[in-house]
Amino acid sequence: MTAEETTSGKSAAPSGRQQRRRRPDDPGRRRDPVGTRRAILAAAGTEFGAHGFDGARVVRIAEAAGVSHQLITYYFGSKRGLYEALSDQWLETAMPVGHTLPYAEAVRRYVYMACEDPGWVRTLTREEPGTPPPAEDERAVELLKSVQDLRARQARGEFRSDLDVGAVSLAFFAASIAPVALPWIAREFTQQDPASQEFVDHYSEQVARIISALAEAPVKDGAVNGPAEDGEPEE
Repeated sequence: MTAEETTSGKSAAPSGRQQRRRRPDDPGRRRDPVGTRRAILAAAGTEFGAHGFDGARVVRIAEAAGVSHQLITYYFGSKRGLYEALSDQWLETAMPVGHTLPYAEAVRRYVYMACEDPGWVRTLTREEPGTPPPAEDERAVELLKSVQDLRARQARGEFRSDLDVGAVSLAFFAASIAPVALPWIAREFTQQDPASQEFVDHYSEQVARIISALAEAPVKDGAVNGPAEDGEPEE
């Protein structure tokens, strides 16, 4: 075969498979933008959860997602944009649950959501105290809506009138993420494996029961486990 034949003949042309073959991180993955974004967000949740916002590295996120660094820039603009997209995803998934279900059932669902997607819990708990997190304004608006919704529930009699709804919101948000955020404490308190399905089922049910108990009549100050007055029998 001559050099000319090698240059111009069919034997020198790449095969169809070779022409279609793309590396996993090739920009051609833009043909599946939904799947690509999902893979990047999943990898980002793990990375932010392990290292926090400041310690997270976009290069590691790209490697874990099987995409190029340029694709993350293409879809999200920057590390901050990626973090804000994660926050948006969490808000879009979690907030409707609290607004549409009875509160006890909503918190039960939050327990399951936290255990099924621990990355966002670890991301929240790694945020630097006193430092405004990315997407703080959007989160603040949604959290305020949550408190306002709980205040409306209280007005309808779903909660005792002597309870501060902001404190209730904080307490049960913390309760919903506690098995993920504090696994060894959860294990010691309950003597169960917080990663087990049996624990999640039992714990979520108990949290829901506690919330249901908040609808009972308020107890007078000092009456909870307090000593009986002189001459009065203890109940």
